[in-house]
Amino acid sequence: MTGALLATSLAGAGSLAAPAQAAPTDGAITADTYSVSTRANHSNGDSSKIAVGENTGANREAFLRFHTETKVTKDSQVELKLHINGGTPGQLRILQGPSDWSEDSLTASNAPQAGALLKTVSVSGTDQTLSIALTGLVSADNGLNIVLQRTDGGITRIDSREKSDGQAPAVAISGENTPGTGGPEEVEKPGDNQGNGHDSVENCPVSEILVPSCGIWFGAAANPLKGESWDQALLNFEKTSERKMDIAHYYKRGQSAMFPNTAELKRQDESGANRILFYNWKPTGMTWKQVAEGKADSYLKSLAQHMKKNASKKFFLSLNAEMEDEVNENAGSGQTAKDYANFYRHVVQVLRANGADNMVTVMNYTGIQKWGEKSWFDQLYPGNDVVDWIAQDPYAFGKPPVWLTDMEGMVNRTTNSKTWPGFYNWAASKYPSKPQMLAEWGVDEDGSYPKYKSDFWKTANEQLQDLPKLKALVYWDSMGYTPSGSKLSVGITRVDSKQDSLTAYRNFLDEEFMNAARESYLD
Repeated sequence: MTGALLATSLAGAGSLAAPAQAAPTDGAITADTYSVSTRANHSNGDSSKIAVGENTGANREAFLRFHTETKVTKDSQVELKLHINGGTPGQLRILQGPSDWSEDSLTASNAPQAGALLKTVSVSGTDQTLSIALTGLVSADNGLNIVLQRTDGGITRIDSREKSDGQAPAVAISGENTPGTGGPEEVEKPGDNQGNGHDSVENCPVSEILVPSCGIWFGAAANPLKGESWDQALLNFEKTSERKMDIAHYYKRGQSAMFPNTAELKRQDESGANRILFYNWKPTGMTWKQVAEGKADSYLKSLAQHMKKNASKKFFLSLNAEMEDEVNENAGSGQTAKDYANFYRHVVQVLRANGADNMVTVMNYTGIQKWGEKSWFDQLYPGNDVVDWIAQDPYAFGKPPVWLTDMEGMVNRTTNSKTWPGFYNWAASKYPSKPQMLAEWGVDEDGSYPKYKSDFWKTANEQLQDLPKLKALVYWDSMGYTPSGSKLSVGITRVDSKQDSLTAYRNFLDEEFMNAARESYLD
């Protein structure tokens, strides 16, 4: 979130006054929004995009209103201009719009019915500007109203009037009824290999180590909230989120667990889901040094053979995540930083040598400053050849300005940038070729700062696009207590902790940047 927004939130102040608006020019858009079929009472009037069509099981219908100096009749020629910033190829429908709707309150439950179909045009799904010649429209007292639909199972995302750096919809009107082509005029734009989420699915491949070239993965370690199983908790979290997860995170302990298991494979292969499995394995009863010396090799070889037989798709694997607080630099402990590096390297090499060729390795740090400043911190790293991704587990909780902060502050948390630049900056500088993820993270609901959590979600999407190394987010959804009833220091991270927090979270997930990787992978 911006500094101003964060300061406003933490101070508990009211909303900032809206700036004065200039009178609209002829043909300028004065209102735009869209309905979402799965969110009957949710309004999208303040969104920076207009979404049209189907995505993750929800259908969207867009409503646009334009200022007109003169009355538009059926004989008037109208040129509609739209800037497409993502989606899938298909057919966009333009219809006469009703006049009885408001940008601030239109929802799926109260959306009025569209009028006659005027034209259907092709959209490519890439960045493009459409110039569409229309006739047959009639304006109302409040302006010219248009509805956009897709009924072909695809989705189109359009810059709205709220997107400050975008190209807002507009119309040009003339009285002459001269024919127009109505065809798209595609605008070539430079590619952005940092993953801005605005390319077509065809231009957004996923690499061999599961790095999306567009957007970002979003997954979860969904904790049971009401006594349900861990498996049901994942499904319940997806229902709350109103979308399937890209990544499902599981935790394995000891030298007997075989994974993936049947239940996890069912979630991976579920129709329309295509979840990526993510495992963290930690040995029990052995030091890192003992594992590195081969004491767990019998188990690791069996695990590798099980993975070879059952893991038909790529999956993530981290080893003894958040290892920093287990380091013991005393001689003979078997738990030094160098012991960890040897442990990690040995496990990966044994698994690979015995057939586990579908695993994508993750070096999963805690990532906080007190460990990053330790003299042994750099010795933990086992080598680029056995590490595919680098991860940290940050949480937004505690007190501002260091701990209770926005997305950018959370991933680069520091009290002294000279001694510790923040984890994201450290990893990007130290290992520039490695993609990064948040393997666990969450946002606390703190009653002392009632608007903080919703404000975090409102600004996170934009900030993530300024953190191009981050390619995956795996959320820790929890009530803030362990199964035994102990309070967790990271707070109440469940996304439905308050209604305004949940609404902001769902809006965050609905943005193009958060869906581009998933759409590419599903394709």
